[in-house]
Amino acid sequence: MTRTLYILFAFLFFQNARAQSIGVGTATPHASALVHVSSASQGILAPRLSSAQRSAIVNPATGLLVFQTDGAPGYCYYSGVAWISLTHGYPLSSQGKSIYYGAVSTLAFDGIRRPFGVAVDASGIVYIADSNRIRKITPVGVVTTLAGSGVEGFADGAGATAAFTRAEGVAVDALGNVYVGDTFNNRIRKITPVGVVTTLAGSGAAGFADGAGTAALFNLPRGIAVDVLGNVYVADSYNNRIRKITAGGLVTTLAGQGSSGFADGAGTAAAFYNPWGIAVDESGNVYVGDYGNNRIRKITTGGVVTTLAGSGVAGSADGAGTAAAFYFPTGVTVDVAGNVYVADFFNNSIRKITAGGLVTTLAGEGDQANIDAIGLAAEFYFPTGVAVDVAGNLYVADTFNGSIRKIITY
Repeated sequence: MTRTLYILFAFLFFQNARAQSIGVGTATPHASALVHVSSASQGILAPRLSSAQRSAIVNPATGLLVFQTDGAPGYCYYSGVAWISLTHGYPLSSQGKSIYYGAVSTLAFDGIRRPFGVAVDASGIVYIADSNRIRKITPVGVVTTLAGSGVEGFADGAGATAAFTRAEGVAVDALGNVYVGDTFNNRIRKITPVGVVTTLAGSGAAGFADGAGTAALFNLPRGIAVDVLGNVYVADSYNNRIRKITAGGLVTTLAGQGSSGFADGAGTAAAFYNPWGIAVDESGNVYVGDYGNNRIRKITTGGVVTTLAGSGVAGSADGAGTAAAFYFPTGVTVDVAGNVYVADFFNNSIRKITAGGLVTTLAGEGDQANIDAIGLAAEFYFPTGVAVDVAGNLYVADTFNGSIRKIITY
């Protein structure tokens, strides 16, 4: 496949080389824009350019191949009209991202009432916690019910024989098992791929206790996440703690002293204020939407808590680290590059935080509405959950619009 692509682009280059210098259409191209054909390498050595350098090329030859180093890094070529990502096939903007970056569409709304948590598996199936049911949505928007009767209550069992009470958190592991923060039942539930529901942890009574399975106590568990080893992490909202559950059901406290407040530190020296959303990256670092503190927190595998972004003052401001402002951040998710996405609930927007802590607004500009558009022209109504798939698509539980929205992030 690689050799075939090299031959194709070599043909395009030589066709254009008859009329102009390869790449820039000038007799004296800049060295960074030169393309060399090497028989020794049996292919083309493409120049490595930033998006600004690539955009500055004057009259590029049709078929010119370059490796873009920023924006959406990777190979791209000039089609004669626009620069196209070779990997994804989309046109690139001058900033190096897809021209559709930040484009919001509606994946599903029919039959959905009040979605809170959202998760997505490796095959692109989306799972949502919606009005006492756990629903599945295919990549083309077909909605079915995995488990739950829709009536508030508590019952383990298969499919619609199971019952939840205002469940708000959902996560899915590599085997297709779904985990649910059954918020007002104060339990953590597990659903097999065929819809059989069991209780992983929690007695049902509101309180705080570490322990095995139903000996443990939670108080309004909301966000939930699962790591590659099968450990489950819970934003135990009214206990102001982050809990960890092993695959065998043993519950411990990863961080949080229990009383509402704000403090960075190790383990129980740290403080949260009604933590809501939670996510875990491939290295085991945990990210928390610290709702009442208007901050996004990060917890290492050793339990050390720091603040990734947010000043603590309710507001809306992009910027680096604590210069940024959120207004009741709820759901969080993290992609393979370490970017964290936040459902900024009261700002009706979706925010992006780079691994270095730089905060920008991906979509939504603050109004309560339902508009599909690109970037700030799109509008949400109290979004609470976010999840990112392996391709970089973002899914949003747009709670008060009763819909699941999809955002292109590449």
